[in-house]
Order: sequence, then C-alpha cells, then structure tokens
Amino acid sequence: MGVIQRTFGPIAAVAHAARRPATYAGHLKELTSTLVTAGVYPFGFRDPGFEADPRHADSPVETPVLLVHGYGANKSNWLFVKRYLHQAGFERVHALNYNPLTADIPELAAQCAERAEEVRSHFGTDRIHVIGHSLGGIIARYAVSVHGLAGVDVCVTVASPHGGVRMARHGSPIATLSPFASGVQLRPDSSVMTLLRHSAQEGRTRYVAYYSNLDLIVPARRAMILEPQLEATNILVKDTGHLSIMLSRRLSSSIVDQLGAAEGLAGYGAPVRSLIPQAPTGSATGAAAADVALG
Repeated sequence: MGVIQRTFGPIAAVAHAARRPATYAGHLKELTSTLVTAGVYPFGFRDPGFEADPRHADSPVETPVLLVHGYGANKSNWLFVKRYLHQAGFERVHALNYNPLTADIPELAAQCAERAEEVRSHFGTDRIHVIGHSLGGIIARYAVSVHGLAGVDVCVTVASPHGGVRMARHGSPIATLSPFASGVQLRPDSSVMTLLRHSAQEGRTRYVAYYSNLDLIVPARRAMILEPQLEATNILVKDTGHLSIMLSRRLSSSIVDQLGAAEGLAGYGAPVRSLIPQAPTGSATGAAAADVALG
C-alpha cells in the first residue's frame, strides 16, 4: 500500500488541485513573483550596517530580528516582510547575506549563529527572533538545534524543507564535495537532515513553520516541523507558491502577529500554539497535518 500511495498520491493531489480555480491564480502569482524577485535582486547586496538607520536606537521593540534568505537569493527577498515588521515597531531588523556555493549547511548555520550573536551584542539584548525562507529556515533551525545558538525566542521558517527535498536525491554523492553541497545536503536521508531531526529537543525557542498547498519546490508536509519535541506551530498560507508566499500580506501579517504576541505588544494577544495535541515521541505520524490555516 505504501508504494501505491507514493506512486499515485501525487497524481491524485494534482488532479484535485486542477479542479480548483484558485490553483491557477496561485500559479500565476508565482510566475509574477518570480519576475518581481528577479527585479529587486540587485538591491539586496548593499549592507548599510548597524548605524545607518537612526530608528535602531529608539526602536519601540528592543528585541532585534535576523532574516535569512533562501538558496540563490539575497536579503531583497525580505522587502515586503521587513516593511510590515517596521510598521509594527520592529525596527532593529537585519539580514544575513550568504553564498550557498561557498559553504555547506553546517558552515552556513555557523555564519548565521555568529551574525545573530553579533546583532544581539550590538543592541545589548539577550533575545533575538530569527526568520528564514526556504534553505534559510533550515540554516536558522540548524544554528539553534545543532550549534546551540542561545537567546532565539521565536524561530520562524517559511517554505523550508524540514522533511528534505526529493529532487536533491538525484544529486551525485560527489556533489557533497562541490560548491553544490548545501543543495545535496537537503536530501531527506542526508547526514545533515538526519542530525537536524535527531537534535530536536525541548527548549526556550518557539518554532513557527509556514507552508503552502501550491509550493512545487517544497510540498506542504515537507515544509512542516513535525518533531513533537519542538511543539512547532505549522501555519498554512493557502494558494501561494515558493516565491509568491514571500509577497503574501497574510504571511507578513501573521509573522508580525507571532512576534508581536511573543513581545507582549498591546493588541496581539497570546502566541498562537498548535491547535491539535502533538503525537508522542517516536510516533510515525508526528505533528498535526495543519495546525493553523490563513485563508
């Protein structure tokens, strides 16, 4: 039965999606978002540093936010999310630019941890929020779970392949020694992804994972954090793709809601938690298929 489900399951899912008009609109948004992403890409290399924005000194929210982009992107991907964060009072927002062709995931996670410590030290805070898109979410989670990055209050991942990427299985093992190592390490059974899963344990950091039903690169369930020890909240951003999710108002508003609640800001209530009890440790089912949905 398992083989039959793996073979015909995706076909059934595609057939079901084809009957929904929102599916076609969602893929059109993804195409448009690809063009927008390419257009703003050149603006993502400038690093103004800590002192360039005078709002940093008197930010209404003391806790800084570190943004980690996805594979082949740069911090320009965060223009939309960053605007929403600023409007909510999060003005100490910084981004890590990295090159996935010069380092593998453990090395990139070390860079992320170093940058987070640098940001916290600069602002004299003992807490920080980290948000990662795609590969950036894996880097952020690895920095916390494996490298032991302390002080991360909320770790948000957006369309990140916590369950690995099936396409990476087609990469040659030799590629792990090449500039494409970080991509090949996203194989579901790679040593990096295995270590990440096994490192899951209870801690101070609260995890929130956003995923989409129309993501062709990281399918919905693979973008969820299913390890019960982490008690992650998985949130569906409906009818968006891998890139268009980054331009979604629902995503940006929800991220602000999550961080605003964590900071205790007026009007944001309590942080959203998993609505369905987690399965016991060692369970094959893991967390709920969908904790929260943004319609």
